Amino acid sequence: SSGINAEYGEKWSKWKNEGCPALSKSPDKTLQAKQKNLKRTVKAMDLSSEKFDMCNQTLSDLWNICPDNLAACQDSNRKFTPETFKFFEDAIEQLEPDSGVEKEYYLTNETAFVWRSLRLLARQSVPYFQHIQNTKNLTLTDNLQNIIMLIGKEYKKENGME
Repeated sequence: SSGINAEYGEKWSKWKNEGCPALSKSPDKTLQAKQKNLKRTVKAMDLSSEKFDMCNQTLSDLWNICPDNLAACQDSNRKFTPETFKFFEDAIEQLEPDSGVEKEYYLTNETAFVWRSLRLLARQSVPYFQHIQNTKNLTLTDNLQNIIMLIGKEYKKENGME
């Protein structure tokens, strides 16, 4: 490695002694001639066929899983967002007064849980953010706890559990 450093040092000194000329290289004419002679063959896609060749077996397999890609994206099997109540079920149980969980161990104290919760609420339950606007003096964690309790109450009402 010291040989490489010495070689680099010599090149740097030579460049510096020559008055720091521009480092742009002139194009290699033989390389340009070779590139001109290269002809690319582009395989035209046969749009009448149901199968597409993506020039890579894995990509072709993925692309051809479903003939209608838009329908595949909208398929119910592609929805990975959990139901609101299912996501907050543990937090609702923790926030119940008779649960016996101390405040410091609440899920709402974990920043990752708070972030995921707000993302889920923004995606599925925008009206809950109106509740946050009405309680500006509370912290984000306190607001989230109030929203989680509202979700629990609404779920119990809808399912006749109250």
